[in-house]
Amino acid sequence: MSLEKAIRIIEGEVSNDSIREPSPGYMVDGLTPKVVLYPRDVDELSIMMKNISKEGLKVIPMVNRSKLFLGNVPKGYDVALDLGRVHRVIEPDPEEMVGVFGVSASLMDVQRELSRFNRRLPIDPPLSSRSSIGGVFSCNLFGPLAYTFMSTRDITLRVRAVMPDGTIVRWGTGMIKDVAGYNIKRLFIGSCGSLGVVYEAMTKIAAIPEVVSVARLNGELDLLIMRRLKPVGTVVINGTTYLRFEGVKEEVEYRLGKLSEVSKSGVFYGGEADDLWYRLTSMDELFDNYTTVLKVITPQYVLGDALKGVRADYVVKMPVLGEAYLGFREPLNLDFINSLRTRVSELGGYVITMKAPLDVKRNIDVWGLQQNLDIMAKLKSVFDPGNTMCYGRFVGGI
Repeated sequence: MSLEKAIRIIEGEVSNDSIREPSPGYMVDGLTPKVVLYPRDVDELSIMMKNISKEGLKVIPMVNRSKLFLGNVPKGYDVALDLGRVHRVIEPDPEEMVGVFGVSASLMDVQRELSRFNRRLPIDPPLSSRSSIGGVFSCNLFGPLAYTFMSTRDITLRVRAVMPDGTIVRWGTGMIKDVAGYNIKRLFIGSCGSLGVVYEAMTKIAAIPEVVSVARLNGELDLLIMRRLKPVGTVVINGTTYLRFEGVKEEVEYRLGKLSEVSKSGVFYGGEADDLWYRLTSMDELFDNYTTVLKVITPQYVLGDALKGVRADYVVKMPVLGEAYLGFREPLNLDFINSLRTRVSELGGYVITMKAPLDVKRNIDVWGLQQNLDIMAKLKSVFDPGNTMCYGRFVGGI
């Protein structure tokens, strides 16, 4: 492995400001990279990856660096690949209801641009207020709107990526049904940068509805009642329930009327409702202020059983998705995490350690998955045989 050789070759082929000294902001789990590469465009990105891979270096791609706490402790970290300027394209096609978005475009910028055409990207992922398209799509992040619009992975039609050896590829065609066998684009959306660098995604978009409302009520509703009310999304934060309704005015008012028959609620409309919803689902307070964050995923009907007796300091539930985020101010011991994982596993779910102190992360696989690890390892060996990308950070330490 020769970092000096790779940098010397890269210096001769890229712009002068594309190689930087590392700063504390690029640290991942206590590890500092030896160099920061800052490609100007996809061609420079390809050149960099070709030489990084050839010299056996280990790289972690990033854009806004808002989610570097996600993933296992790296087994190697030579290069921070800062994609902050590589591809900021925002190209909506409002008639075809699709859009093409570059890795370094911020999610908020995308939403603002789409709003000019009365369109939106129908996702509300954690940390949306500070996330890039690259971060959201590479990690398949989504929120309660997935109940109606499906997950980030599901709305993706095509991805363009740079492979570890520098090859520029495209997966998907822009059609909803476009593959037989493995759907490669779905593997990349959610791989957290462990297979290659996704630099562009083509996705479905949605119309901005005529009316948006968010109803807030104290306490929680029965899951069956909640589903009968037909909200487009539901989130429960520390015991307070928020139901989002949208559509034509008559439909929204009808749903709110049905809600009033089962519970009293305060109702927000329009921009106020939208601002409240995206502030809640971004969960900035949870990730900023709590030492440990666990994500529990179960079948919908057993989420309550999975969380029974668990005393978290901050709780976000998405009942109709069967998901919950638990925040703890104090560090957790491994026995607690393993015990919760055992219980959730018996109910058909799993627990991801989204954020935790370093001494905890060093002793567990944060992803908490035990099935299909052999398949995932084989996929990694095909796409990234040199373990160049995010080495050790993904499921099973691959």
